[in-house]
Amino acid sequence: MASEESSQPAVEVASTSPIEPAPPPHAPAAQPQNPLRRIALIVVGITVALFLLGIVMERLVPYTAEAVIQAYVVRIAPEVTGKVIEIGVSDNATVRAGDLLFRVDPKPYEIAVAEAEARLARVGQQLGASTSAVDSAQAQLVEAQANRANEREQTQRALELVKRGVYPKARQDDAQAKLNIAEANVVRAQADLDKAKAELGPAGEDNPQLREALAALETARLNLLRTTVNAPSDGVVTSLQLAIGQFVGTGSQAMTFIDASTIWIVANIKENSLEHLTVGDRAEVTLDTRPGRIYPAQVESIGWGVSQGGIDPATGLPTIRSESGWVREPQRFPIRLTFAGDVPKGIRYGSQVNVTIYTDENPIVNAIGAFWIRLVSVLSYAS
Repeated sequence: MASEESSQPAVEVASTSPIEPAPPPHAPAAQPQNPLRRIALIVVGITVALFLLGIVMERLVPYTAEAVIQAYVVRIAPEVTGKVIEIGVSDNATVRAGDLLFRVDPKPYEIAVAEAEARLARVGQQLGASTSAVDSAQAQLVEAQANRANEREQTQRALELVKRGVYPKARQDDAQAKLNIAEANVVRAQADLDKAKAELGPAGEDNPQLREALAALETARLNLLRTTVNAPSDGVVTSLQLAIGQFVGTGSQAMTFIDASTIWIVANIKENSLEHLTVGDRAEVTLDTRPGRIYPAQVESIGWGVSQGGIDPATGLPTIRSESGWVREPQRFPIRLTFAGDVPKGIRYGSQVNVTIYTDENPIVNAIGAFWIRLVSVLSYAS
């Protein structure tokens, strides 16, 4: 009995204890997000945004660093032959229009002028004598014509009187002989006058001899003026190849002259940036010789063509440009720009220029273009 009673409570206790549910299976722990992925997405987004912005900028605000300063370059050469007796400039010197560059010995050309003047005087004297001959021949012709008229009248009267029987037949023959002599005198006088006029030639400045003498004198005086060579405009003299006493020939290069009165910029722009570009568009440029400074400019003209290849000088065959890839490198066309204000002082022919052209009035892209050209201007201190 005791054993049954002692075991009973144990069963009850066991039956009445609460049953705990089984613990759920463990959930997987959340993985921390990789920061590099976010950075990569940001970089990709910025790259795409910059790519799209670059496409828009190239069409609305084209920029190029392939631009140079251009000017007219003149080969200075004498137009006469002679010995150099004076040089008025030094190499790489700045000159004004009309300044003396060099002078050739004028003595031979002064002598040529004196000879031409003497020849003109001699022709004038000859023309004076020929005029007198014409005047004399013309006077003889007038006298012969008057004598012929008189003989005609006398012959006519003699014929009438012979018909009436007043004069004999022999008187008619004498009158006719005199008239024939008068006619011959007129013909001879006319021939003399024509000869004198032929020797004289046309009257006045149309006379060939006079024109020839005047032309020779003009040529001699022009050659004398050409012995002095002056600067054609404001500019710079370079590559000076002269020395006192040097003999120079006509057309031989003596120096190179860079005309500073006409300065412009040639910028090579990609062909896919020409869509909105028009003549008169405003631009801003910065010069490597003037870092940190911005100068206003404007488009003066747009090139319509470039060379599509070349010829091999060795074989004479055309050279073909071969490119690979899906996207070709864009062709570049020359754009001519001029400074909107005064030309900056100290710029040099062939110096490099950075150019930004504003083809639209969009304030956003224009502001970006203005910021970029100013950034380039500052960076040119270190270029």
